[in-house]
Amino acid sequence: MLSPLVSIIIPYFNAAPFIEECVNSVLNQSYSNIEIIIVDDGSTDHGVEKISHMSQLTIIHQQNAGACVARNRGLVAARGEFVKFLDADDYLESDCIALQVEEALKHDNNTIVYGNFTIVSQNTLKSVNTWIAPQNQTATLLFSDLLTTTPLHRRYMLETIGGFDTRFKNGQEWNLHIRLAGKGYQFVHIDRNIYFYRVHTADDRISNKRKKHTENSIAHEIDKVRFTNEALQNAIVGDIRPYIAMRYWWVGRLALRHGLTSFAKVAFYEAKSTYSNYQEKWPLYYRLLHAALGANLAEKIMSPIYERFGGKYHK
Repeated sequence: MLSPLVSIIIPYFNAAPFIEECVNSVLNQSYSNIEIIIVDDGSTDHGVEKISHMSQLTIIHQQNAGACVARNRGLVAARGEFVKFLDADDYLESDCIALQVEEALKHDNNTIVYGNFTIVSQNTLKSVNTWIAPQNQTATLLFSDLLTTTPLHRRYMLETIGGFDTRFKNGQEWNLHIRLAGKGYQFVHIDRNIYFYRVHTADDRISNKRKKHTENSIAHEIDKVRFTNEALQNAIVGDIRPYIAMRYWWVGRLALRHGLTSFAKVAFYEAKSTYSNYQEKWPLYYRLLHAALGANLAEKIMSPIYERFGGKYHK
């Protein structure tokens, strides 16, 4: 039996210092039935010229439109049964495609195999286990984030949901994976490292823009929940409204931590409008704090804990 073709889609924007290592990590895979699609998103650094001589490459040029549009453009060109998205400044573990294809073929056509990743920062490595429980994954993914490269996607699934939502300035993979789970597709974890996620200070790296919470960014966080909720209206899952309400409330709490009271009120209103018993999924400690002190004082108490854990949401 022939090994299925895997399409590696790499959106590229001014990542010249990293692109050769990125592409070589694909070419050096132990799995050979691979095509590589580079989508040059209006770069100005001529970095794609450094890799244009490499084999198995298709290079597509477009005017600058962002990573979502670039990934969707690559998806249209892809021929593989499976798709792996890879950012141009990251690189793959040498056996990850073979491992994920092998695992995927053990399961039915309704599954998405995903794994762990390693953060590379200033010559230090930090492993991140991405496991999520197999039950109620749509709700779980509303408060988790499987980074774009950790899954090996099945192309038909991505086409079924229409690829990435191009309205997203960040968190595109968060929305993508929630929509996939909402369709009933099951994420299956393998406890192996898949790729290396590079943290650096390049201005154009999307992930470096996520930490600045301004009026615009909080407004976009509210929109992200709204867009995702709209996409889940026809989802074949249980009632997701309590979790959407909790996510809206989480955005409101984020707004409070950054002094954006008016945006907090909008998010809290959306939470209450989404689900009448909007407090249903709150953790007990927050429910008690909120009942005793109200949202503002409760958040002042919670903020140091929130910062201690790196700004992550904790149930």
